Amino acid sequence: MRALHRALDLVEDAFAVIAGCLLILTVIFVSIDVTSRYFFNAPLTWVFEVTEYILLLVPCLGMAWLARGNGHVAIDIVTSRLPARGKLLFGLASSVAVAAICGFIAWWGARVTFESFQAKAIIENVLQTPQWLVYLWIPVGFGLCGIEFARKAVSAWSGGMPAASG
Repeated sequence: MRALHRALDLVEDAFAVIAGCLLILTVIFVSIDVTSRYFFNAPLTWVFEVTEYILLLVPCLGMAWLARGNGHVAIDIVTSRLPARGKLLFGLASSVAVAAICGFIAWWGARVTFESFQAKAIIENVLQTPQWLVYLWIPVGFGLCGIEFARKAVSAWSGGMPAASG
């Protein structure tokens, strides 16, 4: 089980690094595009499309890593007033709920991705990207995030650390 946890951590860390690199690439691409457009009147037509895809990829790749470190926004007006056991139970319940919601979104996203793959749908734009290739990251990201919140719930259930921040 420990090896499975380490593997999950490794995947989450790798996805977070990729997300960070994609953000850096976005800054570089947009800067080059603005410079090219302003000084040479020659915009790079693919930059807008690529940055749109990156803006989908970054949250999908980074959300499980962020969840592992309790980095998501948490409103703790209620939980800050609870005793330790109440915080643990609330964290457990919220982790189970978030895991279920992420699981549903991952399932739905996988269905849509597979249908898009079967239909051979193409995003009619500059790059002519297969639609499934863009959609793929939704079930991957939400599935991984769901697994992370399930891991938090199991940890809370077994008396480990609090399940969710707050």
